Amino acid sequence: MSKNSLRVLAIASLGLGVLGLICIPDARAKDEPTGVSTVALADSDVAFLKKGLAKKPKDSELNTLKATAMMLALYAQTNTAGPDAAKAAGQRDQALLIAAAITKKDFAAAKTALDGLATAKDGDPKKAVKLHEQHAFDLSELMAQFSLGRSGGRHIEADLKAQAAKVTDVKLAGELGARVATIGQYAALMPSTEAVGAKKKKWDDLCTEMIKLGTDAAAEGAKGDKADKPALAKKLAAINLNCKSCHDAFKNN
Repeated sequence: MSKNSLRVLAIASLGLGVLGLICIPDARAKDEPTGVSTVALADSDVAFLKKGLAKKPKDSELNTLKATAMMLALYAQTNTAGPDAAKAAGQRDQALLIAAAITKKDFAAAKTALDGLATAKDGDPKKAVKLHEQHAFDLSELMAQFSLGRSGGRHIEADLKAQAAKVTDVKLAGELGARVATIGQYAALMPSTEAVGAKKKKWDDLCTEMIKLGTDAAAEGAKGDKADKPALAKKLAAINLNCKSCHDAFKNN
């Protein structure tokens, strides 16, 4: 990621909803991911985890549950550049505890860590955490979020296709864009095993495009009733094309 790239920073604390979006220069190191958040995105992820951990999860659900915890960690890490930096750092560390417990299949500990997210102790916002290297987080776990709900996913791919055909829910469409952009931030640092030589540049270019397309869709969706629905649908369709291009180029991942 270029040091001149832009980061979309949520103007709110994790789990309290997001009041708006602001773009600021990315001041983090090249090997640290940055994140995107939009209206109620973190709250949606917390709700997903609470539902998933209310009972013993199925094996098919584990990848997405872990990825969702890692998404929360990324939102929080992004907010360490904001006014509540210490609180955000504590929430990042707490989200990582959730991911660690899910990795170990210690679901009681994962639920306890999730319950403590809102009241997490302050952390160190200056602490550099390479989130993509934590708890053996891998590409298959990250991308599991695109799968259908009945397969343990977040239904992102199906929702993208439906909203690209016709935007019926601006809030959902914007959240899809934000979620895609956040996944893209991780993916840029977690390349496919096929991304070697000339194909590494292909991966980098697709991730850069994915982040931009997702960010643009999130920004349009954040306009609410004033959003241009046809334009938003085109942005989501472009994300779908980006996904197809990636699958075509990297068939084994």
